[in-house]
Amino acid sequence: MLALIVTGCALAQVSVLNVNYDQQQTGANLQETALQPSLNWNNFGKVGTFPVDGQVYAQPLYVPGVTIAGKQYNVVYVVTQHNSVYAFNADAPQAPTPLWQVNLGPIVPSGIYYFYDIIPEIGILGTPVIDAVNQVLYVVSDTLSPGANSAPIFKLHALSLVDGHEVIKASGRELFAAPIIISGTVPGNGAGSSGGSVPFDAFQQLQRPGLMLSNGTLYISFGSHADSGNYHGWLMAYDTSSLRLKSIFNTSPNGRQSAIWQSGRGPAFDSNGDVYVSTGNGAFDGQVDFGESILHLSGSDLSLQDWYTPEEWSDLNDNDLDLGSSGAIFIPNTNLLLAGGKAGILYLAQAHSLGHLGPDTTSTVQGVQVNEWGVFTMVLWSQTNPIVYEFDPAGMLKAFQIVNNQINSTILSQFTPTISSSYCGLALSANGSQNGIIWLTTGNPDAEGVPGTLHALDATNLSNELWNSDLAGDRDTLGRLAKFAVPTVANGRVYVPTFSNTVEVYSVLGNSTPSSTGIISSVTNSASLLEGPVSPGELVTIFGANIGPVAEASAEVNGRRVSTTTGDSSVLFDGTAAPLLSASSDQIIAVVPFGVAGRTTKIEAIYQGKAVASTTVPVQAASPAIFTQNGSGASQGSILNQDGSLNSKTNAAARGSRVALFATGAGVTTPASQDGLIAAPPYPAIELPVSVTIGGLPATIVYAGPAPGQVAGMLQIDIIVPAAAAVSAFDLVELTVGNYSSPSGVTIAVQ
Repeated sequence: MLALIVTGCALAQVSVLNVNYDQQQTGANLQETALQPSLNWNNFGKVGTFPVDGQVYAQPLYVPGVTIAGKQYNVVYVVTQHNSVYAFNADAPQAPTPLWQVNLGPIVPSGIYYFYDIIPEIGILGTPVIDAVNQVLYVVSDTLSPGANSAPIFKLHALSLVDGHEVIKASGRELFAAPIIISGTVPGNGAGSSGGSVPFDAFQQLQRPGLMLSNGTLYISFGSHADSGNYHGWLMAYDTSSLRLKSIFNTSPNGRQSAIWQSGRGPAFDSNGDVYVSTGNGAFDGQVDFGESILHLSGSDLSLQDWYTPEEWSDLNDNDLDLGSSGAIFIPNTNLLLAGGKAGILYLAQAHSLGHLGPDTTSTVQGVQVNEWGVFTMVLWSQTNPIVYEFDPAGMLKAFQIVNNQINSTILSQFTPTISSSYCGLALSANGSQNGIIWLTTGNPDAEGVPGTLHALDATNLSNELWNSDLAGDRDTLGRLAKFAVPTVANGRVYVPTFSNTVEVYSVLGNSTPSSTGIISSVTNSASLLEGPVSPGELVTIFGANIGPVAEASAEVNGRRVSTTTGDSSVLFDGTAAPLLSASSDQIIAVVPFGVAGRTTKIEAIYQGKAVASTTVPVQAASPAIFTQNGSGASQGSILNQDGSLNSKTNAAARGSRVALFATGAGVTTPASQDGLIAAPPYPAIELPVSVTIGGLPATIVYAGPAPGQVAGMLQIDIIVPAAAAVSAFDLVELTVGNYSSPSGVTIAVQ
């Protein structure tokens, strides 16, 4: 039997068992001794990549001393939006093959929600939590129910740390049989109610906050899909010995909304095990409905103990200024609670005397305007005079000190990156009150995919940037910024989630030779970024590690043909070389050869003449998908208006006008297309029938075939916008080829 043993040696190491490191949600690891500001930062950089099969929103978790197949490992656990859970050897960042991997069911396509905050798929969003005593990882998947009328459901899983199997027994005694479908009801007559009860509706909810454990109870929180629908804020408590639902708290049982989302932060706990959360826009009556509020709940039964709501709560609602945007931090060894909202106010409150409805500053609450754009991400350095760090979405990180139980409104220090997105990831490492480092991830919103940067800052003086991942050219590049995702710092290494289907690992650089072992973690349609069967001529993005050059190489064009080799990389489909549009160590964009046939195809990645990785994927006749302007797989399509200008909400297409969509995955053509050929007249025809709808209305097709001047496999579909199309910035566009339709979620602006 496999067993997990935590040795005395391992106990001396840090563990990261839940989001933001601790029960108080400080966002800080105060047991880091290897990384310190005095480090020679010229010898610091990226030491490896853990490739996965989807975007990573959740914080990686770290457990030392796990015995797997008779060998002990320090393990990093990673979850993805593709509903997969991975265990990686934390001490071998150049070994991309996981110790184990499990998938927890089909994802929920974001397009079914008309929802563009999280795209193209929703799977595991909230950070799991680990029960080190019972050796269990608890995780919630958003998946689809079986059957013809498939609908989203949330499942609670309990996975063994050793091999990922669903736990039935632990420590020799029967605990539970997982997974279970999350459900429940509360009394009320609010949105979605029936017969005086409000049921939990998985279609309306989003499991964004990290899961938390306290005193044998598992806490799971829920918010909404971008404030859409008849949702509520839910907090559910499960008994970990049986997975029995112990208690439920609904934030608006007689109203609606009041989400608990907290930018992914989990509930915070005081020393008594009581729970603190904050809520977003929603109903408020001071009795059972608590939108725009900080809530103190009993840890034993989730009964409401105390609350604070700003007296301007209605104005916050009217202007989408959620109080609950950052969640709460309980300051260790005090009775003080920090919380912040979209109004840019940072609150410091007496946790056991919140004061109910009142102004921003009362005898028990201090509200300080720290920025004008909102508090989403913050961490705390707990010491004699604690320091709170908050990221201003206008593009700067600020530090404020708490002295004599009051926030000093004078900025202690600040850092302004050269280029920055509105959202970031944030963590702090220190050795107690010494050697503090802030780890900040930012992104470039003006570049496709929002490429990210990891910054290391002196926590005592944020203007002192110690290092960033852009300093050494392509060597340390981060990949696409993961919104609000928390870096994990553990035992001298920094594990950073990305939206490039990787967790990047940073540490002091060694003398070891980079691993030549490659792995393909996923193959997606380049337009939708969704996994699935591939089709002849489809542009696909192959994710992995060590499958190409460190620096990205672009397509090589010889005459009118795209080469099958770039950057010493090539890709074979059943032995046939595919045209390559780009290649790097963790991502290759290729065009599936038009001759691919059969039920499956074997994909092999070749680098510097050696086969480094392979996988087998299913094949189908067509896999249509429409390209988007931001490369995300959903939202505003890559669409040209009749005058050749780019379609957008400020440059909409007129009803009855001609527009051009760009897509891929239509399958074979007549006559047969040549691999890699740049399209020129005469253009071959798509063999299967093609149709397009806008807002569900059929559009007249003027042309459907290769995109002129582009590689074969890139399609242009010219259509006439239906005269009855809705005037909207977000009309849904769907492309159908044969019996296959493009994923929902791509939009066109119509006027």
